[in-house]
Amino acid sequence: MAQMWPILAEFLLFLIKVVQGPADSTASAVVGTKAVLRCPNTSVSSLILVIWKIRPKSESHCSLAYRADANKTDRTNCNERMTWESSPDHDPALQIHPVRLADEGNYTCEIATSDGTFCLVSALTVLVPPVVTLTHGSNGVVVCQASAGKPAAEISWAQGNGHSTENKTHHTNGTVTTLSSMPMINSTNAHVTCLVTHPAKNQTQTIELSSELSADMTLSPILRYFLICTSSCIAVAVVALILYRTLKCRASWLSGLADATTTRNNLRPGTVNTTNSSTVESIYQNYSVQNIHKNINSLKTQRQRV
Repeated sequence: MAQMWPILAEFLLFLIKVVQGPADSTASAVVGTKAVLRCPNTSVSSLILVIWKIRPKSESHCSLAYRADANKTDRTNCNERMTWESSPDHDPALQIHPVRLADEGNYTCEIATSDGTFCLVSALTVLVPPVVTLTHGSNGVVVCQASAGKPAAEISWAQGNGHSTENKTHHTNGTVTTLSSMPMINSTNAHVTCLVTHPAKNQTQTIELSSELSADMTLSPILRYFLICTSSCIAVAVVALILYRTLKCRASWLSGLADATTTRNNLRPGTVNTTNSSTVESIYQNYSVQNIHKNINSLKTQRQRV
């Protein structure tokens, strides 16, 4: 008998004269909340039959029906979230709670009275408020992101230089993620505010800019690169200077040591000066403080004898 209800309802609506054509309307509800859809505005005192034809876009179709003469309701393939808002003989409005994203679609209320048939088709749109985040990085770019909103959120900035870039990513469930990047180069603001506009909910996010980040943001990229290059060049120059002075001191010491050895050899009779680079290096390898003192004392003794 339950399966005969939709057939009987269609037959009664076909027999009754249509005095008013379908009047389309739109309705919206935020996901997770309650949605109430109304039937045509007509008197229910002479009500005969009410049928809700539910046609979601991504779920199976179902229907709710009420017959006044038997004071009986019928549910065909509808889940418990979809029901009458109150008693259908007083107000046959449809209630959906909680609303899901998959509930989006067309909902048709058909009423048969002794005056005729009235029909109203409501297109339900499900809104999903986005999740908003605001972050900044050391590169001086502040990023505002409105994730998984439906429809796509619009992002604007209360501070900044007005040269933001925006990117939108569409997801398979119909939601959209909007990402807006604002460079804060040459900005002296202590904070920045992101404004997110959405039919479900308007949101604002404000982030404080640290003193280090603000100081870094005030420098242009060319100036930052110049300072980095200058610092690197100075460091290289200091290292090169240290190496130069070290090598110069070693060369002076070797030269003095070679001169002392040459003088000592020249003072000895029959001694031929054969000092060369290999001799200097050999002297350097055998160098000690005691030998230097002995050489100096020997030179002094030889001079006194002469």
